[in-house]
Amino acid sequence: MSYHVAAFTMAQVGRGALAFQRLLGALPDANQLRVYSVSPFDLDERRRMKDRFGGDVVYFFNDAARQASERLGLNLEFAAEIPDEELPRRRTLVVGTPDTRTRL
Repeated sequence: MSYHVAAFTMAQVGRGALAFQRLLGALPDANQLRVYSVSPFDLDERRRMKDRFGGDVVYFFNDAARQASERLGLNLEFAAEIPDEELPRRRTLVVGTPDTRTRL
């Protein structure tokens, strides 16, 4: 499985870029969506992701979440696509339901 990376600057966050969380979370199929961010407690990993993808805040969307955001016309810009093995080890689920097969 791959994840699509969206990076936001603090200016974008201030202008409401994170509204996608509320919109995607309200969808009837939200349990199929997975959007992760780097754990706020892992400062080294947050810095590494910021250096790698740009922006101040980095999110990782599974295919279902990316497709749902496109259907909603959210116009998110995805900087990269990565395999799930490259997701941050310590991460926070921001949209979706926890996957019981994976420890976060």
